[in-house]
Amino acid sequence: MSHKNYNTYREYTAIDFVEDEYFVRWVKSPDEQSEQFWKMWVAKHPEKREEMMLAKSILLNLGYKYDPELSEDNYVDMFEGTLKRSRARSGDWFNTISFLPVVLKVAAVVAVVSGLIFSAYNFQLESKPTLNEPVLLTKENPRGQKTITWLDDGTKVHLNAGSTIRYPGHFLDSVRIVYVEGEAYFEVTKDPQRPFIVKTGNLRATVLGTMFNVRAYPDENKISVAVEEGVVRVENEDISGPSFNHVLTQNQMTSYDLPSKKSHKRVIDPDDVFAWTEGVISFKKANIEEILKTLERWYGVNIVLNRELNMDRDFTFKYQNKPLEEILKGLGFAFGFQYEINDKKITLY
Repeated sequence: MSHKNYNTYREYTAIDFVEDEYFVRWVKSPDEQSEQFWKMWVAKHPEKREEMMLAKSILLNLGYKYDPELSEDNYVDMFEGTLKRSRARSGDWFNTISFLPVVLKVAAVVAVVSGLIFSAYNFQLESKPTLNEPVLLTKENPRGQKTITWLDDGTKVHLNAGSTIRYPGHFLDSVRIVYVEGEAYFEVTKDPQRPFIVKTGNLRATVLGTMFNVRAYPDENKISVAVEEGVVRVENEDISGPSFNHVLTQNQMTSYDLPSKKSHKRVIDPDDVFAWTEGVISFKKANIEEILKTLERWYGVNIVLNRELNMDRDFTFKYQNKPLEEILKGLGFAFGFQYEINDKKITLY
């Protein structure tokens, strides 16, 4: 569904936002387009921020799935329970809007009858996080797809292929915490009062405002954090291994080897680590197994190996926005294999 123009939303109340399909879809399943649209809209209309945050709080508390066995009164009761939770989470200013309980009660009945909210979005009643446990949204990239996501504080996240990030729709007042599986590059909005924390695997990276990269794919035995600008503190949260506390500055990286539970801090070439955000695929002294795994994620293919290759041989190369077949030709020449492409399946022989 395409969104309305800027002027349409200018007259919206919190209830209008709650009933708007594009707004609901952004709150529940944000994508790059909707993140950018709402970020720009609220910047242009700051006087509507409280209405938007109220509507967002209500939707994040909703967890209903339409059930024909429930009466309209049942849904009204559930909706009023959501309103109470939203009031508790949203602060004293919420209580000043005295007409909302009545309006929301009517809106709940209308939604049940028309199916605008409950049947369209398949909400399901479930236990809700406490005040200190905000609702987490999930952005998951399949193999072959890279995206940009904007967080609530204005932080920009480049999410690599085959990667997942979980983050709150609205950060707490004291801290900003996100969770990454795979690879992500962060351009963190500076906020000295709220540290920005990335948790991934057994590592925890803490910053106040910086640009850095995190890599922690589940099929790899290594987790790494690298800094392009600013300062990041990296700590080990694996109680079974030795603790460490590395402070990284520009062009430094901490790598944590999962099997041995050993960490290593070193200086890096930024082009080798951060170039993927510009469409550059780069390897330095990588073996063929690492290269093939990366190509699978990068291009969204499955590679089948029907012959033995020298896994101990290192290979260094860099390509920018090149077709996969061009890369396979270079690798085939270097490692002595041929290949066959059948849609998303590639066989090396």
